Amino acid sequence: MSGIEFPAELQKKIDETSPVDVVIGVTGTADLSALRTKAKCLRGIAPDGENGQPAKIVVAYAGAAVADPVTALEDGMLLAEYPTPPAAEVMNLWRDVSAAQRSVLALAAAWQSRACMVIYGDLAGLEAEPVRAFVEPVVKGGIDLVMPVYPVSKHDGLINKSILAPMSRALYGKRVRWPLAADYCAGAKMLEKLASDGARAQREADLLWPSNVVAMNGGQINQAALKVRHAPPADGLDLNAVLQELVGSLFEEAEACAAQWQRARASQPATRQGEPCPPVESGEPVDTGPMVESFVIGSRNLEEVWRLVMPPATVLELKRLARLEPEQFRMPDALWARIIYDFALAHRMRRVSRTHVLGALTPLYLGWVASYVQEVAGATALEAERRVDQLGKVFEEQKPYFVSRWRWPERAV
Repeated sequence: MSGIEFPAELQKKIDETSPVDVVIGVTGTADLSALRTKAKCLRGIAPDGENGQPAKIVVAYAGAAVADPVTALEDGMLLAEYPTPPAAEVMNLWRDVSAAQRSVLALAAAWQSRACMVIYGDLAGLEAEPVRAFVEPVVKGGIDLVMPVYPVSKHDGLINKSILAPMSRALYGKRVRWPLAADYCAGAKMLEKLASDGARAQREADLLWPSNVVAMNGGQINQAALKVRHAPPADGLDLNAVLQELVGSLFEEAEACAAQWQRARASQPATRQGEPCPPVESGEPVDTGPMVESFVIGSRNLEEVWRLVMPPATVLELKRLARLEPEQFRMPDALWARIIYDFALAHRMRRVSRTHVLGALTPLYLGWVASYVQEVAGATALEAERRVDQLGKVFEEQKPYFVSRWRWPERAV
């Protein structure tokens, strides 16, 4: 079981109305009036149930426990209020979203739902057509997870493009564009696994990586276009903090799941369905000078930490890059993949504190961004996406390096 308990009154309502066909959960504080209005358009997003009865749909939102947590909308739809998970004690970009997603998934499992879709709290994805594109393959096609493909420009989502997606692809064997997503739909077989994923250990950055979990459990994964762009509140968070949270969580996931990802071989595509998002072209050019400067300063000030994290040959190659003129700066894909793998290993070994390890990654990441931005300066958004896909292939090619260092960390590689 997920380990998440619901208030007695909510559990009673669940027992009285189970099973349902679809649970759609909003992960975060939502405007209740807007939610009620949008919920009216969701009738018909799932096939009718047994005996031609309309599909039973629950729309769930976060809130305080109330005396009547489930109310009926028209056509038999239900509006449910689930308890708000405790907020993280520190500012974060994603941890509270993951906690809310687990609560929604546990709610759907308790309701014996055939499918559960989580939606970000801004409600931008809560429209009939996109929701149907995610729900139908799960309910009708037996797909275990449908992940989103968001419309972004070539300069957006670079932590995902450079680290989260290519490392997840290489380790877990599924080519998913956004392994850490705000919107997705999971099938009944995966609800408990996803809801309880974070219960394995008290990890420092306890995020939910749905496609990685489903891939490790042998599930089928599709991707669908979602023509929305979320803007998670990042005020007060600097790049160091974001890398600590997102990349730190991915590294912890790799440590917790080492037995599984070491067995995974070549990656498999996650089937794309529906019309793709039109490419988003970038606006003003990006000044890479400050990024290269941060990399050069890091190569001087962080050399001692880098030598504890990476092999001598890698540090030597980075020193060579630091001597290049800014406009000539290029970081090879194979070097970048090995850097990320070395930092994941250092994060596991704790020869240096994890905070220092991830802090020492920041100037290297800025160096990669500078290299990528200069390389795709004249490229279209579609060409830049192909460039990102090539990086994922290189992460796969370098995976034996990671496996070898993981198994024999003392060996010079």
